[in-house]
Amino acid sequence: MARDWHELFKTWAKPPSETEEEKGSRAATMVNDAVRESGILAGRNFSVHPTGSYRNNTNIRLGSDVDIALVLHDAFFWVIPPGRRAEEFGLGPGATYGLTDFRRDVGRALAAKFGADVTQGNKTFDIAGNSYRLPADATPFLRHREYTGQRNLDGTWHYFEGVETRAVNAPDRRIINWHQDHYDHGVAKNKATNRRYKRIARILKKLREDMMASGTVEAKVAAQPMASFLLECVSFNAADPCFNKVEGTYYEDVKAVICDLWNASTSDAAAASLVEVNRRKALFGAHQSWTRAQVHEFLYRVWNHVGFK
Repeated sequence: MARDWHELFKTWAKPPSETEEEKGSRAATMVNDAVRESGILAGRNFSVHPTGSYRNNTNIRLGSDVDIALVLHDAFFWVIPPGRRAEEFGLGPGATYGLTDFRRDVGRALAAKFGADVTQGNKTFDIAGNSYRLPADATPFLRHREYTGQRNLDGTWHYFEGVETRAVNAPDRRIINWHQDHYDHGVAKNKATNRRYKRIARILKKLREDMMASGTVEAKVAAQPMASFLLECVSFNAADPCFNKVEGTYYEDVKAVICDLWNASTSDAAAASLVEVNRRKALFGAHQSWTRAQVHEFLYRVWNHVGFK
């Protein structure tokens, strides 16, 4: 029996239920309460906020982890333009309390609250879920400053701010994220597309799951490396005219997005302008865990999975 993709896409475009949103919010609140009420981090200046698909409103799967960032504001990592010296920017010796100390104390505070439900990973603390909260991934960060070498009107040095962490087993490998930029640009894209960007991103994520469950062998292989974050970026890079093709259906939008990004990923040169949603990082390159060829193949397999003509 032929599948009604028009109706399926309408269902898949919807955000999670209120119950799931409440569980996600509860997980974030409990992590915040845990680190603030324990007293272990008393006197430290830090913030706690959700990140990832829950904050960006592109999550699809019931029970998927809530990503939570714990950001220490008392110290920061930095990058300066090549050939410049740290002293020029007023950057002195390293902080006396940094990421290693913060990670240790976050772990102690979470263990005091959640006990055996907490498992420390290489970068993240995994907190098991239960009937009233979703599982959470809590990651300690420091602020990250990327200096441009230019000055602001008031004479201070201009920089872009994100967050940075390091893996326990690879402390020299810099993991830099731009959570706020991702959120801001995602909101802007959603407004520019009459709220269809995030709906199409959810549909692509559901298509990936559908291919894993019932696709051909080739479709399953192509779907495997497609991370949730990556599919948000794929949808984000589609031109605005790809959205709002036909009122009342997402079928033509999905078709246009796949076609647009398939053409844009035919070669490294063609894909050079594609970016993450934060617009700070190129979508492809040695810094990524996926490749242009994998995305190109995935889009081809999605096209065939749905049966677009």
